[in-house]
Amino acid sequence: MTEFEPNAYLSEIERVQNPALGALLIWEYGRSFQGNFSAESSHYLLTFLILPLCLHRPTLDLVKRTYASSGLGKLCEKLADEREELFAIHERSLKLKRLTLSSLAYGESSGLLSIDYENAKVRAHDLPRPKLPERIQDHAKGAAKLGTWFSALRPVEIFHALRVEA
Repeated sequence: MTEFEPNAYLSEIERVQNPALGALLIWEYGRSFQGNFSAESSHYLLTFLILPLCLHRPTLDLVKRTYASSGLGKLCEKLADEREELFAIHERSLKLKRLTLSSLAYGESSGLLSIDYENAKVRAHDLPRPKLPERIQDHAKGAAKLGTWFSALRPVEIFHALRVEA
């Protein structure tokens, strides 16, 4: 008898693009955002950039290869070298909008996140970080790096740098 493999019935896309993983990535982003420069919560619209940047392997690889101290500007320079990658972020954010909304809802219902609808802010709760499977550690590290970079800038600067219309 073979050992039961969790999620064996899911496709590779379903394994990666699911609200639980999305909520975890937004939570990692939020923890990092709140831990840098100020304890302020992230603007709600910025969360719609996390999944398009972290679930797209070529972009995630660029995030991974950019030092946290280099900032978002250095990532944008690297993305500009492959101009279509920079412009594709906007399109991916539109395509992943429903997944991001589901991830935010999942994060709020599971206690990872709080959403302040009146002020358009998302707060990551201070919870212990779970031990993550190897296959998603790069994604989580990428989300945390984005939190560091985004916390140093105003939302309008981030959207402009990434060529995304809010």
